Amino acid sequence: MRYYDLYGTKTMTADETQGVVAKMLSVEFQRRYHDDIGYYYEAEQGDEVYDVEPNYTSGYDEEEILEPEFADYPVLVRVSRTARGDELRDLLLEIQGLEHLRRDTRD
Repeated sequence: MRYYDLYGTKTMTADETQGVVAKMLSVEFQRRYHDDIGYYYEAEQGDEVYDVEPNYTSGYDEEEILEPEFADYPVLVRVSRTARGDELRDLLLEIQGLEHLRRDTRD
């Protein structure tokens, strides 16, 4: 089973978030650009993918919210394709200001 977890922070910028997540998970983020969301950070470790991204896009006439149900979290952290969902959640929740928002699973 693979886990897809979403985290959010109200207290850190994307730059700050990627720094503390990188240190906690021992991964190296690369800064990337996507037309829809602007600048974000991505890291891969085996099959796992970690993204730190803004919750707001500005590529359209008006700002759009990527995760409307979590609109009060300006920075999101996505953990994708991991078999270590609980282990990673425990580690990431040690980061002050980072909250677990949602979990999806797939076989």
